[in-house]
Amino acid sequence: MTLNYPTFSLQGRKALVTGASRGIGQALAQGLAYAGADVAVAARNEQDLQTSLTAIRALGRKGVALSLDVTDLAAIRAGVDAACQQLGGL
Repeated sequence: MTLNYPTFSLQGRKALVTGASRGIGQALAQGLAYAGADVAVAARNEQDLQTSLTAIRALGRKGVALSLDVTDLAAIRAGVDAACQQLGGL
């Protein structure tokens, strides 16, 4: 990924991206990491999430993969709790 926005920094920020296993969600998660954010990625496909997580970590950022269905409120709450615990907040 080649982005060059030197004045745009997300250092010290944390984000959670749903649909991050491919497409726009995956690109958004990687862009946030490139800008300096630690990123929690969420989607149903755990294998594809690992690809996103690997890309985030390759940028030197912390990342966590959350395999969940965003139509399940309990799963969302558990995922947010896990992300907060592993990233130190959101």
